[in-house]
Amino acid sequence: MNYLLKLSVAFCLLFSVSSCTIDSLEDSIDERSINTNSVVPNQACSNQDPKSKLINNGTVAFTFQIIDSNNNLIELLEVAPGATSSWISFSEGDTVFNLDSNTTGVSDDKVFINMTNCSEVEIIVNSGNQIDTPIVNNLN
Repeated sequence: MNYLLKLSVAFCLLFSVSSCTIDSLEDSIDERSINTNSVVPNQACSNQDPKSKLINNGTVAFTFQIIDSNNNLIELLEVAPGATSSWISFSEGDTVFNLDSNTTGVSDDKVFINMTNCSEVEIIVNSGNQIDTPIVNNLN
């Protein structure tokens, strides 16, 4: 039994040593710069409807609602913690992005944005279950 314990420690040590790599930091920096240079810019937008998605980096599920300027519910999604919704298209105009949670101690939140054609917004929930500043991109 004593040898079994020593043998298991030896295997663990051997495994941890063999899993190390010898790549230098300079190689990874060069690869990263090559990858960023090959990024393709957005194609020109031709009057496309605005779109949005929710990135839930929080610890609770949220109900994501998109409401247009006429108070019409455009979309209603349940987004689990650690998940990202798909892109959702809607008509341009004043838009309400509403997040509801049924979890005690987590506040509901709303964001009001005037969305124009050829724009997209990422609504991001941070680890504190609050909305960070939305990221609005123009696709032109």
